[in-house]
Amino acid sequence: MPFKIFIDGLNIALPHGTGIATYARSLLNTAKNSGHKTGVVYGRNVNNSENPRLREVLFFCEESNPPRVKKLFFTINKLLSQYKKNNLIPSKILDNNFIDKGNLKKLTYNIDYIYNYSNLFNFSKTYYKSSNNFLNIDIEDKPEIMHWTHLIPIKSVGSINFYTIHDLVPFTHPYADRSDKVMNWNMILKIIENGDHILTVSEASRRDIIRLFNAPESQVTNLYQAVEFEEGLKNRPAHLVERDVNGLFGLEYGHYFLFYGAIEPKKNVKRLIEAYMAADCPDYPLVIVSSRSWSAEEDHALLEQLKGRELPGKKKIIQLDYMSRSQLVSVVKGARALVFPSIAEGFGLPVAEAMCLGTAVISSTHPAIQEIAGDAALLVDPYDVDALSEAISAIAEDDNLVKTLQQRGPVQAEKFSMENYKKRLKDFYKKFGF
Repeated sequence: MPFKIFIDGLNIALPHGTGIATYARSLLNTAKNSGHKTGVVYGRNVNNSENPRLREVLFFCEESNPPRVKKLFFTINKLLSQYKKNNLIPSKILDNNFIDKGNLKKLTYNIDYIYNYSNLFNFSKTYYKSSNNFLNIDIEDKPEIMHWTHLIPIKSVGSINFYTIHDLVPFTHPYADRSDKVMNWNMILKIIENGDHILTVSEASRRDIIRLFNAPESQVTNLYQAVEFEEGLKNRPAHLVERDVNGLFGLEYGHYFLFYGAIEPKKNVKRLIEAYMAADCPDYPLVIVSSRSWSAEEDHALLEQLKGRELPGKKKIIQLDYMSRSQLVSVVKGARALVFPSIAEGFGLPVAEAMCLGTAVISSTHPAIQEIAGDAALLVDPYDVDALSEAISAIAEDDNLVKTLQQRGPVQAEKFSMENYKKRLKDFYKKFGF
């Protein structure tokens, strides 16, 4: 029997993708492909209207950023109003079929119901800090299941509420994360006490949640994460990939190392650059696909110093900004290898994606990545620059090693296919009577 499955819209509308955004979209796709109705509750900071047609227009407008003083008074008024009533009611965004949504797919993709409450997610944190309670929301088309894909202090009344905790990096590696540790710690305790269930994306993360927070084992389930590509992108012929990487980015097919993701402390980019510079890999540039992220100042400084220059040993570091999904797939498929030496991950999506696309992978011995990569990647201690350098040299020199990893990758990545994820999710729902 079909039922309604909603998720939060915190990440899926971001202009640049994140692992959590990919997780949320996969969840929506799986629910939709299983015959269920899907919905998203957004917190877009846009104006509202009683007129349903104008409300839809305003929802798709660019988000506003009110002056700081006005924002402060608005938040105070909203808090006072919230204390006087039990539940916050998001506005339903009707599809009136007069807006051209060709450029709005990130907001409407695979969704039957859209709801919005301006600045919902930031407000929920403010409310939580002031009241020590989760914010209750009352959705008109009440979903049977509400998935919160991140740590968000909100509860959908009348629904089963599942909370996904992707990793405990803020607590296991506190120097590599700038989140509010106290608030997040207390939120997790609250979820364990009052939430219906916790989901996570690896056995390593599940063990951490149980160990660090004394969560009952029966209350935490690992469903992994789905890795999916459109067939046309996944099976794009080599000559077309070569045309893309050469014509769009000036790269030589099969002849560069690749890193993609945020430049932040846990991604270990400084050691990656040091290892690359020490490696024996003449004529193999290192391509870094990322825009500037928070902190990691040493990583940024070293990258700025070296990128775009002709370096000793015929080395070159090239930085590219975030690109479209189709372009990124070509850049991944065209690489000699992905190099992803992260010191901490909940899942390690780039590793699984590269393996799925048949690209060799060098990554780290962090438990979650070991679990995801299996024997289909070359794994090294992420703190050991020499070991990472030797791995890069080995991939540059050994065609047989590259071929072996290229063959093993798709086999390992199949464990995280949409079909397998769909089965895991279906079996999980059965435990709750769905």
